[in-house]
Amino acid sequence: MNKENYVIKNANEFSIKEKYKFKEIVLSMGEVSENTFDGLIEKNPIILFYPNTNEIEAVGALKIPHKRYKTKVFNKSKTEFESTEFEYELGWIVSLNQEKGIGKLVTKLLSEFKPKIYSTVRTKNIGMNKIMNSLGFEKTGIEYKSERGNYYNFLYLKNKLKNNEFVK
Repeated sequence: MNKENYVIKNANEFSIKEKYKFKEIVLSMGEVSENTFDGLIEKNPIILFYPNTNEIEAVGALKIPHKRYKTKVFNKSKTEFESTEFEYELGWIVSLNQEKGIGKLVTKLLSEFKPKIYSTVRTKNIGMNKIMNSLGFEKTGIEYKSERGNYYNFLYLKNKLKNNEFVK
């Protein structure tokens, strides 16, 4: 996949109209609440549009989570890894096109863009759990109940720090 097939950059590099399109998509799919989104977008996450900002088939982001939220996720999962070692949370991945593989492509592009990424995935989302495993993310800790709904999540990590060395 060459660079012309997607647009990826920090949120503040997109126009207000482009950020609004992104927001509409992730809100419409229930990926985030409006109040949470507005606070997180101000932190200038990395946003991806596939294939471009005019003919959007999928979106995703590397969010910069609030410290309190990130600590809570790591504690609830009872992982041995420290939340402070992970700068980005992979998320807001939405595929508007039923073509198989676009969600995986967006996840792959984002996961290769920056190191030290974590992600939470609903335990019942079999497809995304398979994608995470296929892209080198590792499940860690135990499943834990989400505060956003009546479901459980797994915590996945990429580029873990163990004994002061990064493990891919």
